Amino acid sequence: MKINEVIRKYRKEKHMTQEEMANRLGVTAPAVNKWESGASSPDIALLAPIARLLDISLDELLSFKEELSDVEVSNVIKEIDEMFDKETIEVVFHQITDIIREYPNADTLILSLAAMLDARCLIQDNDGSKEYGEWIRKSYENLLSSKDEATRLRAADCLFGFFLRHEQYGNAEECLKFFSIQNPERKRKLATIYCETGRYNEAYKALEETLFSEYQIMSAAMHEIYMVAMKTEDYKKAGMIIEKESDLSELFEMGEYHRISGKLDFFVAMEDAEQVLDIMDLLLSHTDSLTDFAKSGLYEHMTFKETDSKFVEKISCNLFEQFCEDVSYKFVRESRRWNAFKEKWKSKIKQNGKA
Repeated sequence: MKINEVIRKYRKEKHMTQEEMANRLGVTAPAVNKWESGASSPDIALLAPIARLLDISLDELLSFKEELSDVEVSNVIKEIDEMFDKETIEVVFHQITDIIREYPNADTLILSLAAMLDARCLIQDNDGSKEYGEWIRKSYENLLSSKDEATRLRAADCLFGFFLRHEQYGNAEECLKFFSIQNPERKRKLATIYCETGRYNEAYKALEETLFSEYQIMSAAMHEIYMVAMKTEDYKKAGMIIEKESDLSELFEMGEYHRISGKLDFFVAMEDAEQVLDIMDLLLSHTDSLTDFAKSGLYEHMTFKETDSKFVEKISCNLFEQFCEDVSYKFVRESRRWNAFKEKWKSKIKQNGKA
């Protein structure tokens, strides 16, 4: 409700005439009439007396709301979206500014309205908000100090895109400080700036690092799903996840050892000695592929620490000792194939050690 509607509503609820209200406030009846018709607004010095006379708070008089519900925000956004299809951008822009004037603290709403106007200007202008760009930019910048972290991040994202479209790469890079260092979007956006400014090697490196990091995240998430499936005895799902983990490792060129290793735990849990022995054999055969990702073309602009043959030899020894001593492999050591497997790898590891 606007202030004129509020005055009229509460005056009538108190069964007070416009003339009576005017007398009590020391103004003329025509002045009250103009307030209620919306032709003029009360002087600021009269706001508190009017509120006291009508037995309402100043917030109620001014229809101030600190927060809007999600439903109210959605309704406003829907209304503006429909206006864009019927009215000119100029008309919609005035409506947007009127709404924001009424709800200056509704950060989520302001961000949505600014982004909608930004998108419409981009579509209709092909120039990224030429006429209203300054207002859009300032709206995004103001929201960078929002109390809500999600709003700050969205505003930074929108502002990044705005500056990028306007080829203001230095300003775009400044937006990235609002993204956590752990957020892969930060590095990906930085790579976009590198690419747009002709720094292609830096773009490659940033994107390859993002790719490598995303693999680690996805692999860890899959393993957690696998663990949940095992705890709930959903072995069909666990087996499926293990296969997906293997496919993921192959897709991201992590090397044969990583592709195989996840299966070991599953078949140990299933107490499938034959499968476990096959995987043990493969793992020991491919310990030298542990860092094969460093040789992959996917990560050719990244720098990895070099590994020597002693590292591989140590991994093989430790792995073999684990297979021979760990209690979880006891059932495997009781297999008819165990002795042949043991002698084979005992001999190979000994030869490698001498070499």
